[in-house]
Amino acid sequence: MDDVLRLVSIGEVRVSCKRDLAFTISRNDLDKNKVLSEVHIVRSDGSRVFLVGEGDSRPRWSPSGSLLAFISRRGASESERGVGVFVWSGFGDARRVAWFRYGVLSLEWIDDSSIAVVTPSPIDGLYDSDEDYYATDRLPLWIDGVGYVAGLKYEIHILNVDSGYSRKIAEDDERIVDLAVGDGVLYYVAIESWRNPIFSRLVEVDIKSGSKKTILQGYHISSIRFIDGRLYGLMHRNEIGIASHYKLWVIEDGKPKCLTSGILDRNIYSIAGLVDGKLAFIYADSGSSILATIDDGRIRNIVGEGGYVHSAYAEANVIAYTYSTSTIPQELYLYADGEHKKISRFNEWLLSEVSFSNPIREEISVDGEMVEGWIMLPKEGSGPYPVLLYIHGGPKGMYGYTFSPEMQLMVSEGFAIVYSNPRGSDGYGEEFADIRGRYGDVDYKQIMAFLDHALSKYPLDGNRMAVTGISYGGYMTNVIVTKTDRFKAAVSENGIADWICDYWASDIGYWFDPDQIIGTPQENLKNYLEKSPVFQVDSVKTPMLFIHSAQDYRCFIDQSLAMHVSLVLRGKESKLIVFSKGSHGHSTRAEPRHRKKRYQMKIQWLREKLKA
Repeated sequence: MDDVLRLVSIGEVRVSCKRDLAFTISRNDLDKNKVLSEVHIVRSDGSRVFLVGEGDSRPRWSPSGSLLAFISRRGASESERGVGVFVWSGFGDARRVAWFRYGVLSLEWIDDSSIAVVTPSPIDGLYDSDEDYYATDRLPLWIDGVGYVAGLKYEIHILNVDSGYSRKIAEDDERIVDLAVGDGVLYYVAIESWRNPIFSRLVEVDIKSGSKKTILQGYHISSIRFIDGRLYGLMHRNEIGIASHYKLWVIEDGKPKCLTSGILDRNIYSIAGLVDGKLAFIYADSGSSILATIDDGRIRNIVGEGGYVHSAYAEANVIAYTYSTSTIPQELYLYADGEHKKISRFNEWLLSEVSFSNPIREEISVDGEMVEGWIMLPKEGSGPYPVLLYIHGGPKGMYGYTFSPEMQLMVSEGFAIVYSNPRGSDGYGEEFADIRGRYGDVDYKQIMAFLDHALSKYPLDGNRMAVTGISYGGYMTNVIVTKTDRFKAAVSENGIADWICDYWASDIGYWFDPDQIIGTPQENLKNYLEKSPVFQVDSVKTPMLFIHSAQDYRCFIDQSLAMHVSLVLRGKESKLIVFSKGSHGHSTRAEPRHRKKRYQMKIQWLREKLKA
């Protein structure tokens, strides 16, 4: 368990025009109960610099490659709100250039003397500076992982790195989600309106005059990049609702052209940049996350098949990328001149101390539809092993070939793991991702069919099984126990039990739920009730453990509480654990003490119920 908490994770990586690398790493300090984040630099000559601070993130090289900007809270007290923009000149300590009380959402260099910064700002008459209350006349009230956003608008500032002077150049009432610097202009993406955040606006701002104009609407845009004089975006047109695949587009004179239409029916995660004149990007494919290039309508994979590329950035004809496999934790690599070079060795120590379980891939057909999944078996013993059925989040999440610390931990405890990608998952064709109005139906059937296949082929104990998942996986755990009593235990984490309450309380509920459950509760109450497991609890016989974090604004705490209240008042076995801190992603991003206790309590419950 402590080995899992000692793993280092690598965040954003950037390459300068000189081929110097800058990236963030996070490590857990159990003694201080903190996740320590810092910026590391690897120069093109192999020398290294460590900018150790407090909460460092988002490194950005200046156009000349001589300066590095990043965000940090170094030097600030815990009570001081906001973050600073720091600049490092390549020697000595980084210098704080400016402080933004309400945070920094994006920053990009314009030239070597100025940086564009996106920051929230209070709306007069709505925002209380003492934060004694939050007032709003719009939605959402909060955003998971961010906190309360009521009473805020969004501004773009031009920050002079020499003087620290900040000049506001533009503002928007709607949330700005991405920023790119063009030739004499800035481009930013904002939601079209808070009432309809599924669609986006692409706005162009003249850097000198501050004049702005909307150049594109009617698309959902996740990110933009300005590369070598061209503006690229990852966008979709809501073809199957919010689960539509992001495609790669180029936008010229306000007119978008899709570069991957008819070529790649997969979801694209991010744009890396240019390498050897070809545009590089990351896409999901059958459990893998693949780094590839596109050139003249042809796609060529660089790395990722049978593994997982987490992030990538291309500059100066090289690509820096972070990569893991099912049995090798994340490290940083460099691709140049057709060759791959390992840059970091943060987690190699673990490979010499621990032998990991290699997942076994299986594929089945359910009503003519292919379903892919995996089985992990303990290294010791011959079985039959107690079984943990895992269900991923999303539903447009994806299991596959990334390193999973929790699954490896559970296998080391003697449990066999079964997991699959049912309809609604990422990594397959766009149509496969469409599960609108069918939650808890076709997905349930495919998950259980894959479990039965695994039971028939491997040394698994069908009388000692538990089901678990987080978010949508927590929802499906809640659904499953209302449909079958085959499981001796269930652990539902940060899941949904009541779609009606989720519509009001979740940061995304008011637009996610109508798209996925079909309509609002007032328009389609029948479907909301049928898809909400809290209204089917009379049939539950499985002992339930609910784990939730109090600061989860994606699937609010009332969801697990609804299940727990309904079960215990009916005399059924239920236990509720609420962590006082942590967002929706607390299982991987919370403080280390929090994460360790979660592991301990989950394992203890499963051992007790499965007699493992």
